[in-house]
Amino acid sequence: MKYLDIESLRALNLSLSFPTSSGDRHVLGRLEAYSCKAAGADKKLFRYLENKYLEDVEEAKDLSPEQSSLTNTVSPFGPLTQAASRKVLFYLIATLNASFPDYDFSSLSADQFTKEPSPDYCTKSISTTLLNVGCPARLRASRMWDCIDDVINIDECDVYSYTPDAESDPYEDEGPVWSFNYFFFNRHLKRIVFFTCRCISNLDELENASDQELVFGDLHDEPVETEHYPTSRYDLREMTIGGGLRL
Repeated sequence: MKYLDIESLRALNLSLSFPTSSGDRHVLGRLEAYSCKAAGADKKLFRYLENKYLEDVEEAKDLSPEQSSLTNTVSPFGPLTQAASRKVLFYLIATLNASFPDYDFSSLSADQFTKEPSPDYCTKSISTTLLNVGCPARLRASRMWDCIDDVINIDECDVYSYTPDAESDPYEDEGPVWSFNYFFFNRHLKRIVFFTCRCISNLDELENASDQELVFGDLHDEPVETEHYPTSRYDLREMTIGGGLRL
C-alpha cells in the first residue's frame, strides 16, 4: 500500500486530538489515505495470504461441509472462494500493517472485520461518537466529511470496520476506554481512507500528579530554613541539605 500525503487530512489530524468535555479523557484520532498499488512488502504479504488460503482449502477437503470453516464462515467481503473477496481482505490487512509498522496483522482472519450497512450509517456513527465526547469547534468548522469526501468519494465506498482482540489490538497497552477502526474503500479509485481513533483515560496522569503532590506536601510539614520553593530535583536536593529534610 502506498501512503498518500494529503494536506487536508494532515490538517484534520491536528484537530482529531482533543480532551473530552469531562476533562478526564483524551481523544486521539488519525486519518490516512492509501493507494492500493502493491509495494514489495505487499506482494510478499499477498503471496503469504494466498498460500495460507490454499493450505486451508487442502485441509478442508478432509472435512465435511458442516466442519469446514471455508464453507461456513460468512465473509464481509463475499465468498472467500473468490479471488476478489480475498483481495479486499489483503488490502485491509496491508493497510493495518502500513499504519502500524510495529505490528504484524498477517494472521488476521476475515471474521475480525465487519462490513458496515452503508457509508451514511458509518459517518453518522462516527460523528455522534465525536460529538458526544466534546468534539472541539475547530473540528466542526473544518468540515471533516467534506474533506474526506474530496479524497475518497464516500458514497462510492464500501466501509469496513476492524474489531481487534487483545492480542491484535495496537492500542492494547494504552487500555483505551473505546476505539474504532474504519476503512473507506473505493474500488474504482483503488484507494482506502483509514480512520482510526481511540479515547484514553487521564486517570494515570492524575494519579501520578497526586503522588507528586503528596511528596511535595510532606516537605511543608517539616521546618525549612529557606523561602526558596523547589522548582527542580536539584533545588529540592539543595533544600534537603540546607534544611535537614530527607528525600
